[in-house]
Amino acid sequence: MADRNTEHMAQYNPKNIEETLKRMEKADELKGIHRSNTNIMSFFDDNDKEHELQKQQSAAEVKKDEYLKSVELLKTLIQEKGINEDLKRVIAVGLLIETTDFLNIPPDRKKMLKENMIWCNLQYEKYTNEN
Repeated sequence: MADRNTEHMAQYNPKNIEETLKRMEKADELKGIHRSNTNIMSFFDDNDKEHELQKQQSAAEVKKDEYLKSVELLKTLIQEKGINEDLKRVIAVGLLIETTDFLNIPPDRKKMLKENMIWCNLQYEKYTNEN
């Protein structure tokens, strides 16, 4: 192992440092170029936007899954001790959630969803407090 390090030391060349410094200066110059003005850098901008969109889509899917799990729990509760009208409504709420695009939710749909989730919370309290 010591012989190997010695070999590399023998190949040391001060010119390499100068070349490295020149490359670093050039890299600093490239950083100053506005990214969107060059094709390769606009690719990275697009990539960043795509990554951000994927994060938003993931968050929307997580929220949708959480709502569906809550509604499914309530549905089970209502099937055990509830009335048929409540069961029909909770199934309708589940369908509303399943058909909603949480990433691009329109304001009227958001309001309808919020009202129905409030109703679900009230029903959950009602059925869990009966115990």
